[in-house]
Amino acid sequence: MTNPIKFGVCGLGRIGVKHCQFFSKDRDQYQPVAFCDIDSPRAHSAASEFGGTPYTSFTTFLEDPEIELAIIATPSLDHARNAEEALAAGMTVLLEKPIGVTAEDFKILQSLDQIYPGKLYFGHNHRFEPAFQNTLAIIEEGLLGNIQVVKLRKHHMFARRNDWQMRLDCGGGQLSVWAPHLLDQSLQLIGAPVSKVESYLRSILTPGDADDHVRIILTGENDVVAELEISNSVAIPGPHCTIYGDRGTLIYGQEQSEIQLKYLAPQFHWPEATASNTGSPVPGENWAADQELPWVEEIRKVEPDTNMWTHVEVELARHLHAAIREGVPFPVKNEDALEVFRITETVKKQNSQFNSIG
Repeated sequence: MTNPIKFGVCGLGRIGVKHCQFFSKDRDQYQPVAFCDIDSPRAHSAASEFGGTPYTSFTTFLEDPEIELAIIATPSLDHARNAEEALAAGMTVLLEKPIGVTAEDFKILQSLDQIYPGKLYFGHNHRFEPAFQNTLAIIEEGLLGNIQVVKLRKHHMFARRNDWQMRLDCGGGQLSVWAPHLLDQSLQLIGAPVSKVESYLRSILTPGDADDHVRIILTGENDVVAELEISNSVAIPGPHCTIYGDRGTLIYGQEQSEIQLKYLAPQFHWPEATASNTGSPVPGENWAADQELPWVEEIRKVEPDTNMWTHVEVELARHLHAAIREGVPFPVKNEDALEVFRITETVKKQNSQFNSIG
């Protein structure tokens, strides 16, 4: 006998509709029962397509006794308050990112995490990108040695984006829109608490007032450095991910289809060497202590070979079901999501030229 999680989605924009689609696929795991949006045609369209009750009032949505799980995909500035109301109504909550925008949102979510243990989940679905998961496995193999530097870049199409995501009064800006994904991945790759945050924000192409170019440098207590860049203003995109270890390097592109590796053969160990205090080598003389190194070079196809955007949604739904029904720890820990939020608040303070809300 199946016991599907009865869920409702509030906020039926692009990501809200995606949640409707993917959480409705396996009716043994999830049963859609309610859809809420202030735009009545959107609510009725979703209810007709997936099956459930349409609502245009969030208050009325929260009164639906069938809803066990509320997926909150409302406008960013409403996320924290909407989560608070849904939890108070007795529901489990999956909160879309950014999980909040203001300093007050941060305080609310910290409090909710304590008041409702095991009831609040954060939707950092890009934790489940196949290329990222493959990268974690390669690091675990030890092929790269000790990780020193991580570089993550999300280079969007060179464009003057002019929707709500480029308006600060709507909770927009790449610091809120895409930085949470790369920050979440960076924290996993650093593998230690963050001791230092450096940053700059720029508004380069957009006609809006929000940031369309973000640069953040994190230093872990273990001295691992993560450099993040999110931009709408790069005409020649760089790699999505580059990792330097003391035994090799990993790199993959924005398309995330294959991973390039170059690393020292596992059986190789550095011989003892010292640095000389004599002058520079004469022309033609090698300055390196080791002239020949046993390199291994590989190209690994990212597995599974699937659409990344689809995969992250499928995995989000799968892991959430396991957490709610089986008590399996959800991979995205709440303390990780709240640390991402803390870092974004730090970046805002470092870039006061942007009149960010809150």
